[in-house]
Amino acid sequence: MIKLASRRAAIVLAGSALTLAVGMVPAQAATTGWRTDATFAVRGKVTIFTGVGASSSSDAWAAGVSAKATATSLPPVIRHWGGKTWRLVTLPAKIAKRWASQTPVLTFVGVSSARSVWVFNRLQGSYLRLDGSRWSLGQLPGGSAKSGALLEIDAVKVFSGTNAWAFGERTTISGTQVVSAPYAAHYNGSKWAMVTVPGLPSGGGAITAVAAVSANDIWAVESDQGTSGLLALAASNPAVAKSAVAASPAARLAAARLRAAAPAAVAPVLLQWTSSGGWQDAAQQPFVAGDQLTSSVTEPNGDVWFGGSASNSANGTSPLTARWNGTSWSVSDLPGTASSADMQVTAMAPDGTGGIWALTLNSSTGAERIWHLHGTTWSQVKPAFGKHRWELFGLALVPRTHSVWGVGAVQGSTKSSANALIAIDGRLPR
Repeated sequence: MIKLASRRAAIVLAGSALTLAVGMVPAQAATTGWRTDATFAVRGKVTIFTGVGASSSSDAWAAGVSAKATATSLPPVIRHWGGKTWRLVTLPAKIAKRWASQTPVLTFVGVSSARSVWVFNRLQGSYLRLDGSRWSLGQLPGGSAKSGALLEIDAVKVFSGTNAWAFGERTTISGTQVVSAPYAAHYNGSKWAMVTVPGLPSGGGAITAVAAVSANDIWAVESDQGTSGLLALAASNPAVAKSAVAASPAARLAAARLRAAAPAAVAPVLLQWTSSGGWQDAAQQPFVAGDQLTSSVTEPNGDVWFGGSASNSANGTSPLTARWNGTSWSVSDLPGTASSADMQVTAMAPDGTGGIWALTLNSSTGAERIWHLHGTTWSQVKPAFGKHRWELFGLALVPRTHSVWGVGAVQGSTKSSANALIAIDGRLPR
């Protein structure tokens, strides 16, 4: 059994055959609030979506995989919302085979139009790109498993077909020496290039979350908590780490789950990029010493939000948010009683009406919750996803609407099976 993890989120991937028929499972009857729009099941395989992006009411993309637990490669599943239904997208055979061999379980989707789409592999630094009607497969600069340079991507921002960013961590392994550094790369319309960002005072670290007010105003969290599971694995056995990243889905996913197992040793640092000044430490910093910030969102009014977790009095962690209103930062925990469980905000999205949606996960139990900020009050929302266990990995506001897509998985007919889940809050966009 393999558990797929997006930081602290997990869904079971097992080889048990699904009893559901191949194809789309009917949606739930609910017509308001968070509800199922579609689920997809493939007999004998587990199917899961981990990335979602939208550019309009008639253009959204969901990416994930469908495979057995024993697979050494993970066939991709991509579906496109064209305003009526989620259509299956067939990649060119050679590209699909190469992409599957890179085990693209954890993905980010960046969309600027129906003819300009990026799908990034979080654990390898590779990507799929749709440019017009042509799919291609590429590799971000700075990563090479053969030379011991490993990339782990934690955030992407796609502004147009000629302006895109990828962020995360670059780990280099040479013998017993392991060095980690924050990673940023920019696409200018013709090629990708690594971009230097200020490092932590203590060295090492990673960029773990990014929020963009505009293409000319980008905020990023740099944290030593970004020191990844790959780095932890490499520190104990560099040879194993190199082979795991290159070949073993199970080892790679296990390594990814090691991230964020404990609070950061030093306070995260906020960086800001402007077209005139480049990357610099932000003039004002939120006070979140010893905590971590691993998700982000930007409101239409320009306020910047980051989500993560904070150490609490019960020796656990509680989900928190940090907000920049243009003048100052405010940091607060989400409602709830402190416990010894490790809880954090794993994903965020604006609701289109001035509020915020947030996903939180209890890594001790695997329980996930949906929260909504309306005005100044956070409240927990119960979705209509049915009686089985569910998990969402990504959220995406449909531009210029009050609708939000969510993607993930829902437990199938057995505890060891899962079907890809596409959820919606608000009106179904057309």
